[in-house]
Amino acid sequence: MTPSRKGSKAQWEKLQSLPVTTFSDLVAPTQAEPHKQLMHLFACQLKITISSSHRGDVKCTFKYVSTFMKTKFGNRLLYLPKVFNEYSLDEFHVYLKHCMLEEKIHNRYANVLQSTYKNVLNRAIELKTPDFLRFYLPRSFCYTTRVTERYKPYSDKEKECITNAINHDIKMYSEFTRPYLLTGLGRPYFDTQEKRLLDNDSSLTLDDARWLFENRMDCNSVRSSTELQSSRVNRSPDQIIKNNKAFYSDAFEPWGILCRVTMEHLLPFFFKLLQVTGMNVESIYALEIDDLVTSHPATGKPCLRYWKERSDGQKLYHLDIFKADLQWLTTSQGNEVKTIFETVIRLTSSLRDRASISQKNKLWLFELANGAIRHLPNYSSLGAAIAKFSKRHNILNESDGCQLIQTTRFRPTFVSDLIAQGVSIREIQLLMGHKNIYTTMRYLDIHDFGQIARGKIKEKLIEIHVNAHSAISIKNAKVTSSPELIKTSQPLSTPLATCRNIFDPPDTVKTLPSYIPGKPCSTYNMCLSCPNVIITETDLPKLFAMKRDYLIKIQNSRILDTPFGKVIKNNLALLNTILNPKLSDFSEQELEHAENLSLYVETTEFI
Repeated sequence: MTPSRKGSKAQWEKLQSLPVTTFSDLVAPTQAEPHKQLMHLFACQLKITISSSHRGDVKCTFKYVSTFMKTKFGNRLLYLPKVFNEYSLDEFHVYLKHCMLEEKIHNRYANVLQSTYKNVLNRAIELKTPDFLRFYLPRSFCYTTRVTERYKPYSDKEKECITNAINHDIKMYSEFTRPYLLTGLGRPYFDTQEKRLLDNDSSLTLDDARWLFENRMDCNSVRSSTELQSSRVNRSPDQIIKNNKAFYSDAFEPWGILCRVTMEHLLPFFFKLLQVTGMNVESIYALEIDDLVTSHPATGKPCLRYWKERSDGQKLYHLDIFKADLQWLTTSQGNEVKTIFETVIRLTSSLRDRASISQKNKLWLFELANGAIRHLPNYSSLGAAIAKFSKRHNILNESDGCQLIQTTRFRPTFVSDLIAQGVSIREIQLLMGHKNIYTTMRYLDIHDFGQIARGKIKEKLIEIHVNAHSAISIKNAKVTSSPELIKTSQPLSTPLATCRNIFDPPDTVKTLPSYIPGKPCSTYNMCLSCPNVIITETDLPKLFAMKRDYLIKIQNSRILDTPFGKVIKNNLALLNTILNPKLSDFSEQELEHAENLSLYVETTEFI
């Protein structure tokens, strides 16, 4: 059975006939059927499904889940405890979104597939699948809005309107993180003997309540009117606030005191991260307070770690945010990410003291009206906050008056800005967390960036052509001898590896017309086959990047038909002996780590 097929009728019947009461009763996957355990889980759901249409939905959902798993894990054996995690349904939601954008399925059927998979995951929990206790519920796909509209970049006018609203609220809510300063406002309500000096009547103002807050409540905030009524001292400001026909939050928040941290207070910071980083919404949901790290192993720079869809749940991806070499990202933008983290952590500090152990490290903590502490993803709270934000700032669609803000539109807007600024496809691939550049190209085509993307490819082909002419010019240049022959046995680093003696290359290089006696060897396209070469573990990321970029050039041009085609074929063959785990002297773990780091290495191939 291939992973992408539904499976035969006989296979389904055989799996349904097997009794299952706990996870250990599920069959194990095999090399011939790597998704067999997954299929058995779906067969368990099939046994309790009566209608023929629903049974068809279960089988079809297995087909899509299996195909999704293949894109994520390849042909590896699928053991459910290793592939299921709290983001499993979120990941499948993202996959279905891509299927809809490619017009493979309709919105309505995507909801059917998502709902069916949710039931299967619940079944896995009932069977006590090891290390799988819960999962997040993504929102349903919209029935009325066209998918392309929900993932369309914002116009310049819309971006300006949304950005102004975000910046306004960030400035306003950031004030709540400042230490409270005593004002001395209001009239003394009690004397030193706690004897009342003022009558509790309608003549008392909110300033009088502020005197009580500063002199009797120790400037401590309250979350509800119940807390104001908890003592004699607190009941007095409560009565004053009521006499002034105000809510307790209306009184305290103008003083710079936040009574209750809601999703509404966190929303502008959430939007700003979407704007600045271009991350997936699901990745923003999963951020934790320690995901802002000071040094990444690949770059040594401060970065933002984050979970990425189709990953294995580990935070293997990072976003370089300080003094980046990327054209689009300035130091001020990096500092903005840092400021957002610091401000949100300060805003939510009081909640962390009361939060459960599983919640304490979540970045997006907020409180409901009943005092319960929640974190993202929480679609009802987020949706309500977006609706209030849109109404308060009048951010509505001019054509129909509907809500304009969709979290799914920030990422394509981010990409459209990158393209408009001339950022390379390679950099866009890195920023979007795509392992394969073809995924990036497909994304650009889906979002109608295809014309600009093809222009970028054309630029690269022209660059290859120019490099070819430059190589011919060097070959035909007059060779001159250096008056002094520099000799050294000290190893020197080349762009691809380490050379034992860059001033004494082998005879195969010395016989080339481009070689100049006395000058260091610059024939980097022959480094891999040179007897002088020394390849260490630190060179592996560059070699993986070289292999990747060779394959991209082969795919997007006819470079193999040029005089350099033979060099590329030879180098790819040599790279295979170094980077293939079955042939390499390096361990599989070293190669896997190096391939991950190669995502952050720019083009390094030499032709």
